[in-house]
Amino acid sequence: MRTFFLLSLLALGCIAPAILVAEETKPVAAASADIDYARDVQPIFTKYCTACHSADEAEGKLALDSYAALIAGGKSGASITAGRADTSRLMMLVRGTQKPVMPPRDNDAPTAAEIAIIEQWIAAGAKPSSGEAPDPTMLVVPKIALPKPPRLAVTAIAVSTQGDLVAIARPGEIEVRSLADNQTVLHHKNLRGSVNAIGFSRDGKIVAAGAGEPGLIGETTLLSTATGEVLRTLRGQKDSVYSLRLSPDGSILATGSYDNTIALWDVASGKLLRSLDGHGGAIYDIAFRSDGKVLASASGDRTVKLWNVADGSRLETLKESTKELYSIAFSPDGKRVAAAGVDNRIRVWQVSDQALEGTNPLLYSQFAHELAVLRLDWSSDGETIVSTAEDRQIKVWNADDMTIRAVLEKQSDWATGVAIVPSGDRVVVGRMDGTTGELALPHNAGKLADFKPLEETPTEVDYGKQPAENELAKFAEVEPNNAPDRATPITVPGIAQGKIHGEGGASDVDLFRITAKQGEQLIFETRAAKKGSPLDSKIEVLDLTGKSVPRLLLRAVRDTEVEFRGMSSEQRGVRLKYWEEMLLNDYVYLNGEVIKHFQQRRGPDADAQFYPENGNRFAIFDTTPRTHALGEPGYLVVPYAIGTPLPSNGLPVFTIHYENDDDAQRKLGRDSKLLFVAPVDGDYLVRVTDVRNYSGENYTYDLLARRRAADFSVSINPADLKVNAGGGRSITVKAERADYYRGPITVHFEGFPAGFQVKSPVVIPEGLSEAQVAIFALEDAVAPTSDALAAIKIRAEAQVAGQLVSKEVASPKSLVLEPRAKVQVFLERIDEKNQAVVPTLSSGFPEPASIEMEAGGSVSCHLRILRHGFEDRVALEVQNLPHGVIVDDIGLSGVLVREKETDRSIFLRAEPWVQPQTRLIHAVAQVEGNQVSLPMLLTIKPRGNLVTRASGE
Repeated sequence: MRTFFLLSLLALGCIAPAILVAEETKPVAAASADIDYARDVQPIFTKYCTACHSADEAEGKLALDSYAALIAGGKSGASITAGRADTSRLMMLVRGTQKPVMPPRDNDAPTAAEIAIIEQWIAAGAKPSSGEAPDPTMLVVPKIALPKPPRLAVTAIAVSTQGDLVAIARPGEIEVRSLADNQTVLHHKNLRGSVNAIGFSRDGKIVAAGAGEPGLIGETTLLSTATGEVLRTLRGQKDSVYSLRLSPDGSILATGSYDNTIALWDVASGKLLRSLDGHGGAIYDIAFRSDGKVLASASGDRTVKLWNVADGSRLETLKESTKELYSIAFSPDGKRVAAAGVDNRIRVWQVSDQALEGTNPLLYSQFAHELAVLRLDWSSDGETIVSTAEDRQIKVWNADDMTIRAVLEKQSDWATGVAIVPSGDRVVVGRMDGTTGELALPHNAGKLADFKPLEETPTEVDYGKQPAENELAKFAEVEPNNAPDRATPITVPGIAQGKIHGEGGASDVDLFRITAKQGEQLIFETRAAKKGSPLDSKIEVLDLTGKSVPRLLLRAVRDTEVEFRGMSSEQRGVRLKYWEEMLLNDYVYLNGEVIKHFQQRRGPDADAQFYPENGNRFAIFDTTPRTHALGEPGYLVVPYAIGTPLPSNGLPVFTIHYENDDDAQRKLGRDSKLLFVAPVDGDYLVRVTDVRNYSGENYTYDLLARRRAADFSVSINPADLKVNAGGGRSITVKAERADYYRGPITVHFEGFPAGFQVKSPVVIPEGLSEAQVAIFALEDAVAPTSDALAAIKIRAEAQVAGQLVSKEVASPKSLVLEPRAKVQVFLERIDEKNQAVVPTLSSGFPEPASIEMEAGGSVSCHLRILRHGFEDRVALEVQNLPHGVIVDDIGLSGVLVREKETDRSIFLRAEPWVQPQTRLIHAVAQVEGNQVSLPMLLTIKPRGNLVTRASGE
């Protein structure tokens, strides 16, 4: 952060507003007619006074930045007496003969020679200059002779749209070169201060240079690229210009300053059109959208703001960044904007057509560099983003999914200027050491194949009917079998029976040898704790040399940290740093365990929830659930196949091996379970140990080795159904998934008695274990007979290993009809909340109402209750929403209808990655047996240019 030491001579309220008439006493200094106000006096005031006494900041209503202001004085009287320096109050304060002494303590004071100049000028009558008034923005600094010519850093780079010119900014000057032969076509010097920003007009005829004096003025110079002529000089902001852009049509110039403002200028006239205020920090970069209607700004206040160019209104503030932002860039089509800065991340947001608040979701937050990101540029074809940083790295990113394509050679110094040429095959770079150069950009061909993330589990394989566990062959271990060449051979499927018992109580290792074909999917699991053994087993798959077989790579894309409190090995809830940037279904790596994000935090005082929906926490990729301490670091990770080339992004890449301590899905307790996919044909070793290195005569176990048999079963809860006449109750449909089966399961309800209905089918989504459906009864329904109950059929279907598998589900044990409840609940479209006729269950089952929403968008609904003698508050929820769709902004109390109230509106919001689908949803009033509304059909529509994976890479 810049610091300025501009000091004041005069205190608040100590100077008066008029020149006094000199008395007949001798002055303290001889008058000199050679002293000129503009040349000799004003620079002293500028050096020591105008930081506090200027037209913009006039303490004591005194300004010393012009002759007229000095003569006018301050709120308490005259500051000088013409002809009498000894009685001029200004000089008495400077000399210390009156209080308060000026400048204030700890501030630099004028030298004796400088004081003498002011006294002589006053003694000579305090006359104005005969020539032009001095420029108050000229910085007064000592003239220091340099021992040799300075090496000027490159501060910014720009390439013309035509690709024929490159503009290079340096302190005090700019240079324009031909890209074809590197010859200089324009070299303009003596610009004010450091040139921090540079840019071409769309036609390449104008080059703009943003500079200025720190703390004094911002100055932008427009030059003709053909002749080098200065077309216009624009001044107005109160600090240096740090960023600029010409609008696509060339009519408007936007400049961002260290004074926290953005100025929009009319290029033709040089007139200031408007100033955009709202940032709380310096404007380090700005960018126009391709249509010229929206301007984006990146600021030291950690935010990106989107502005309406036509009227200067703020459209949106994007707050996800945690530190200062240095660079911003729009995609060529204007549908995305990327920003980066001190927190090492590149963030990409989708920008809606109107760019209104709440319509511009964060798509990616990608850890990019080990140190602060300095510059971003987006290629003209939209396929590439290039980033530079203080780590002296230049990285090339695939813009569509923010996967890294390449890391270019390390630079000799910070690359403070970067611009991709229009052809997209090269990037022009300028560095702090003053050097420039062109670097080749790798093409993005084949990137999707090279960087496709792995699925959580491999596609199922149909191995036919597998033998039951009690039919498997058994193999007793043959000791010693603790070395690869002494491993006990077993066949698959089969059961190895062993004991972890070393001589003299020493730790023991058991190795078993199996044969597998490439791609063969095998399950290894232990039976120890389940049979009463004290063994806490761990199983690993090794190659024949005894080395662990790698399973996959986990590429860290963002860092995080456990906050607020630690996390046990069973908890589903935890608070993680940077939680606002996490998407559902993201993988998080914590000290060897991989967990999967199920439910976002509902605010700063809530926990994020991890899979599954209920029960103890699952681990992913057969990692083992662990306890995690407060402050423990973690990473959001993306899985890739072993051998995938992963250029460095500044974060680690973890290798996960085929090993497991405790069953990751918590079904086997302390016993182990592992899914192994053979990478090549050959023999492998399975190692069994006690994770604590304990051993003993009773540390026995069975090791099951079998082929994967993905499967599922479905049940309903409750099995004893109850429903009120004219109302509905919720039914939970629960899937039990075997051997890592993750596919969607469709459940059909058929044969319900007359007067009763379950609207089906209901789908248990991929990877989830539950869905909700509702049973309804007409107002005139009668209790079903036993024969009618027996006619109910429930059937579940799913694709397993490419085959449609259909299974019968246990029907309800009973179906009890209860009287009308004291509360009825209705879920309605917002445009139907005042309708005169409300669908009820008085005469039949109405067709569901329907609403639509886009992925990444939101829609409002209306909840209403009818009270039949029930006067208390009613808590409500909406069930069976697609994963990734939530009831938004519900607060700590949830959705609540208070006493004497009957309705409220809610908002449903969908994450950007939610896939197109239709789904029946319903509202539940958590009173009177949890009464359910009639179903509503929710349709999720696709929205262009959105994330298709929750992982973000």
